Amino acid sequence: MAIRKKRKGLQNNRNDLIFYCIIMAWPVLQFAVFYIGVNFNSILIAFQDIDIVTNSYSWTAKHFVNGFEKMLSPTQLTMAKNSILAYLITICTSIPLGLLFSYYIYKAMPGAGIFRVILFMPSIVSSIIMVSMFRFFTTDAFPAMMRDFFDITMKAPLDDKSTRFGTVMFYNIWVGFGTAVLMYSNKMSTIDPAISEAASIEGAKGFSEFWYITLPLVFPTLSIFLITGMAGLFTNQINLFSFYGVSAPESVQTFGYWLFREAKRATKDGLAGYSELSAIGLLLTFIAVPLTLGMRMLIEKLGPSED
Repeated sequence: MAIRKKRKGLQNNRNDLIFYCIIMAWPVLQFAVFYIGVNFNSILIAFQDIDIVTNSYSWTAKHFVNGFEKMLSPTQLTMAKNSILAYLITICTSIPLGLLFSYYIYKAMPGAGIFRVILFMPSIVSSIIMVSMFRFFTTDAFPAMMRDFFDITMKAPLDDKSTRFGTVMFYNIWVGFGTAVLMYSNKMSTIDPAISEAASIEGAKGFSEFWYITLPLVFPTLSIFLITGMAGLFTNQINLFSFYGVSAPESVQTFGYWLFREAKRATKDGLAGYSELSAIGLLLTFIAVPLTLGMRMLIEKLGPSED
């Protein structure tokens, strides 16, 4: 009897292993082809000087030298500043407001359901449609309102160099609330009501409950946004391609937009056009990785504990 049970247990374990392998085969294959394969090929291209005439290549490191010199140019430094500024603006405005909006929905305050739909709507509608509506409002409707109601003549915010970047960031913050609020409010909904009731008995209400009870329990989700935002520091194009196509003004460009635009333009040169871009991408990775790991360590050290 014991031997039979042991054989049955081994048979069940083998069936579970076969089922697991079948389920995991497809995602593992996708990861191997579309992540490892693509990125490995990109790394190789960074070290290759490709001749599109003879379809031959030679190994070289000049693309890293050229890429590093290009990254120190005034235009590229402006892109770096804009990339960092976009991340800081997101941290200082989008994340706090997203948490407060989520807390409002979590506490089921008046209009919370409609409020949630309004915040999530920009994430449902096509980005091109949202950008088109936003451009129309800021270019035509808003200046006309200011002129008719307040007798103030002004340039369209997207056309004025002093307000262009702020207007683009306002749009990004607005359309970014949907996913953040959805994740924050869903995490808040998993909080045991007994914890909130105990906090209420102890006198923690309103902001005190949010700061000392809700925020520590939601912090793991919050940390994901902080870390992934740092990881995407040099790939975030802040929807500039949707606004300007390939002709965004230099004063608002980020590294993410520049890399996307240059990769689009490089397709006409085949693989030869990607060598320097791949080298720059690797150089930016060498910068972003320690920053991301440092952000993770800082969050783990200074962040609140769920306990």
